[in-house]
Amino acid sequence: MTFRIGVVGAGTHGERYVRHGLQDVPGMTVTALCRRNTVAGRKLAARYGVRYHAEPETLIKDPEVDGIVVCTPPSSHFELARAVLASGKALLLEKPMTGSLDQAEQLVELDAEAHHRLMLAQALRWNPVILKVRQLWSTLGRVHLIRLAQRLAPTTLGWQRNRDETVGGSVLLTGVHIFDLARFLSGHEFMTVDSRQRQVLNPVVEDFFLARASLSDGSQVSLEVSKYTRSRACWLEAVGEEGQIMADYLDGGLLLRRGRDEEKFDISAAAPTLPLVLKDWLVAVRDGLPPPVTVQDGLATMRVVEACYRSAATGRQFDLADL
Repeated sequence: MTFRIGVVGAGTHGERYVRHGLQDVPGMTVTALCRRNTVAGRKLAARYGVRYHAEPETLIKDPEVDGIVVCTPPSSHFELARAVLASGKALLLEKPMTGSLDQAEQLVELDAEAHHRLMLAQALRWNPVILKVRQLWSTLGRVHLIRLAQRLAPTTLGWQRNRDETVGGSVLLTGVHIFDLARFLSGHEFMTVDSRQRQVLNPVVEDFFLARASLSDGSQVSLEVSKYTRSRACWLEAVGEEGQIMADYLDGGLLLRRGRDEEKFDISAAAPTLPLVLKDWLVAVRDGLPPPVTVQDGLATMRVVEACYRSAATGRQFDLADL
């Protein structure tokens, strides 16, 4: 039977889910969408031949919708996720999972009561370059240093510059990508964070942060998000006792050095990840399997977010055991 989904928050990113859900995932279709801009929402629904809902609540209750993708600003994630889980429908929730650690902890409980219906859309886990890095990770030997950086142009999204709508800046909105990657690749949890942040061009929230962290195996992690530059870059480095990796997961390409040997992998990062996210969500729902990215993964990431903010507020290293 075809898995019918609805998309709440069908803006620029949400429309990608609509398109891929209709065209690129066998066994899945899109039957409805919700967008707060009524004129744009109705036009989009007409273009794709799906129903338009002016309110998320009516889409959640739509009997022609089996699963729901939530792509709204994070300040709304908790209430929408709670409503979807209460409905008994499957949920694919965009990151960050919630707007606060307290909400994330509550959502863990709600998801358990709903028999684990929530999957978090940490799409970088499906990036081809990242997947190759994970495949090669064991060849590095004991890894002592990981560096992750995302450098992006200033946001063009109005809600990220509106004090009434955004609940965080680059730590929450973009940092979750690299926090999750550090966990995903290393298999270890964050223990301490020493973070500094700054508002460069965004008048409301931080658009630059730099953090140093330690993981549960003792390795050190350098974390950076610069969201003020008229350029883009996404870099990853991992340095182990047997070798090192340098990877570009925006434009593609990976370099592995071991001893005097150097191997280059010409891997494109251009392939869209959302069809893969949707396919794995479908498999998990259809076969009753644990989702590839769980609510516990989301909670772990939100703990790092909270630690970064607390460290920046005090100017000192923060121990996640104190959360």
